[in-house]
Amino acid sequence: MKARPEKDRNLVTDDQFRELRFNLLHSCSWINNSMRKFLHPHDITPKQYSILRILNEHFPESLSIQELRDMLADKMSDASRLVDRLEKKNLLDKFPSDHDRRSNRTRITTKGSELIERIDRDRKDLDAIIRERLTEGEVAYLNELLVRLR
Repeated sequence: MKARPEKDRNLVTDDQFRELRFNLLHSCSWINNSMRKFLHPHDITPKQYSILRILNEHFPESLSIQELRDMLADKMSDASRLVDRLEKKNLLDKFPSDHDRRSNRTRITTKGSELIERIDRDRKDLDAIIRERLTEGEVAYLNELLVRLR
């Protein structure tokens, strides 16, 4: 979808932008809280889930901590600390890079992959909350708008 012409964008008031910012922040908080509650029984946080999901998508390849950090939505997150916690839970392996001994690489373990599979099966319950409120077309349009906004 094309961006709106400049003249249409100028019609948006400051109050509408303020409301948009509030709604985006409020929705983000609501989604994060929903994810936190959903993941709590699995004993991982949303950021840890993101790391496992990324590693699972790239399996059998390993990723450096920096590559992981670059793929996370939250670029400021402490990926090293999160990786250490997941390693202690045996959900991923961390090992020195063959090319740079100062750098570590990570790969999801079988236990980590199994956890992602369980979470993905259970995620239907979490997705149902959104399905009750938005149609498939609205979800597609909202995704399009959010991508354009970034």
